[in-house]
Amino acid sequence: MQTIRGARLLLALKTALAVAVSWAVAQRMPGVLDEYPYYAPLGAISAMYPTVFGSVRAGLQTVLGIALGIALAGGVLLVGQPNLLTVAVAVGIGVLLAGVRRLGAGAEYVPVGALFVLIIGGQDAEGFSAGFLVQMSVGVVIGLLVNALVFPPLDFRTARLQLDRLQGVVVDYLQDAAGELAEPGTTAGRDWQERNHALVKITGEVREAVDESAQSARGNPRVVLRRRHRRQTDPGYASMLQLESVVFHLRGFTDALRELYDHRGHDWVIPTALSGRLAEAARSSADVVQAWSAGEDPEEAAERVRSLVGRLSAELTDPSGTEGRLVITAAQDLARLVAVLDPPTAPTEGSSAVTRE
Repeated sequence: MQTIRGARLLLALKTALAVAVSWAVAQRMPGVLDEYPYYAPLGAISAMYPTVFGSVRAGLQTVLGIALGIALAGGVLLVGQPNLLTVAVAVGIGVLLAGVRRLGAGAEYVPVGALFVLIIGGQDAEGFSAGFLVQMSVGVVIGLLVNALVFPPLDFRTARLQLDRLQGVVVDYLQDAAGELAEPGTTAGRDWQERNHALVKITGEVREAVDESAQSARGNPRVVLRRRHRRQTDPGYASMLQLESVVFHLRGFTDALRELYDHRGHDWVIPTALSGRLAEAARSSADVVQAWSAGEDPEEAAERVRSLVGRLSAELTDPSGTEGRLVITAAQDLARLVAVLDPPTAPTEGSSAVTRE
């Protein structure tokens, strides 16, 4: 939370600076533009976003939205003087145009721009339109410059923390599954389906954090200074993609386990030897994730998982039966999970159990 509060405080201070500078500049604009200085600070505010790229995009969208609103008002004035009907029609059309997704932050300025020109501009609609558009543009440019030059926001730490959080959740989940397989009832009856839904939600939150980190780097001058230190300029997309694949296979693993569990008898429908072997594989899979997240070589733990999966296949007395197919499915998902983090370099003994059909 301290990082968020610090970033918000910095944004507030830079916005105040941009507003002050734009107000000072606006009052020194030549001709009729000098009559509308209050729109420059508004333009500066509209351009202040947490990222440099976001500021550029929002600023351009704002100017475009205002230009469309002015054009819409101009069309109304060609028909006649503003009245209740024409103003209402102009605003209605402006709201329709605001539905264009590419307008983004500038969408709301389309009906507002048309309304301002028709009502505030009045008899001097042309002079007002020029002052409105130019002063807003001046404010936008000043806002962009302040945001890009004064401590441009760059945040990779949040993404790394969120990635660490997801790694920890995956490890805990695998260890819980291993405990339940070894001794039914150890997870206090937690619903794995609900946990899978929660896992998907967390994964989405982590991806959002990584996306925001990547956005903070786009167009950011500070990134150029960090090019030699790759970790300091990497938002974590590669790790995110790997973890998303890990989560996919983890959900498949626990979905298979739910089918192998007798909820009435609170026990597994497979022999203890098989459930114990799956428990070992799940625990070793957790070791793989831990080693990978710590930057260590997960090969040893991954080979252990592949060996256990191969032994499971060999120990099945009825691999074509329902329970046998579910056991193989669960084992394959674990093998595929670890293969995401430690791809096998060559087929190993018993590897047929992990080959995709």
